[in-house]
Amino acid sequence: MQSLLPILQKTLLQSRVFLLLSAHWVSTHADAQSFTTQPIDGERLDYTVTYEWGPFYLEVADVSFTTAAMGYSGTKLWSFEGWGATRNHWRWFYNVNSIYASVSDGGLNPINFKRHGREGSHRYDRWYFLKNRPEIFWISSDSELGSGSVNAALDSSIYDVMTAVHHCRHLPWEQYNPGDTVALNLILDGEIHATRLDFKGTIQHQDPTTNYEVTCWEFSPTLIGGTVFKAGDQMRVIVTADDRRLPVFVETELVVGSARIYLSEVTVLDPKALSEFRQNTASRRDAALGRKQNPRSH
Repeated sequence: MQSLLPILQKTLLQSRVFLLLSAHWVSTHADAQSFTTQPIDGERLDYTVTYEWGPFYLEVADVSFTTAAMGYSGTKLWSFEGWGATRNHWRWFYNVNSIYASVSDGGLNPINFKRHGREGSHRYDRWYFLKNRPEIFWISSDSELGSGSVNAALDSSIYDVMTAVHHCRHLPWEQYNPGDTVALNLILDGEIHATRLDFKGTIQHQDPTTNYEVTCWEFSPTLIGGTVFKAGDQMRVIVTADDRRLPVFVETELVVGSARIYLSEVTVLDPKALSEFRQNTASRRDAALGRKQNPRSH
């Protein structure tokens, strides 16, 4: 066990556990594509993140995604939130507890995006404003990235982490053929990244806990190079071939070792929990819109 810890610690220090299931699990077809399904109000998806050590996969972190429909001045909006954290018995050497939250319009086009939390010794507190192009700007209260802006005068859409996840889920996968290439512009850490995925086709995926087989679609993103992934490394993403488009499994190579991420629970929030989630989202939305009115003063 002692020989394992330095390798695992190095991997977690180099990585962002939460991003294993979000920032690099995204790509989308051309903007002209329409959605054949929609997000589900109150949906919560829970995942277990495991890290490979020899023949074993150690459970090191948990990730949750929550979706809620809401409105503003008579306009339908979506609220998407993702949370990721290292499990208690691994936090003594690397503590991750991060929230990624987005508000989009009814067509899943991002309006604002917030990244907040800690990852080891790094702390993040950032608001991104994506609605008014060609400039995307952000307000940062952390030392990792100063407030700033980037020119986004592109013909295609630009997504944040959370809206990209849902954009990818609800594309018309049934219309694609194996070998089709899908493209995405993603803003992360103050930069716009152009990436793509390759659609692999339809498979029968077997749940490792129940051995139940379900028909799924599989695709493979081209990873963004960095401290977690090497550019060009392979990732497998598997989503159910139905109206839910549930991402049930992700497998990816890392700079050191590899990871597997399993869907562990699917729930729909009860009315009280959903109301609380909407209220928290509304507070973030209103704060974001307030900052947006005078963004340079913060």
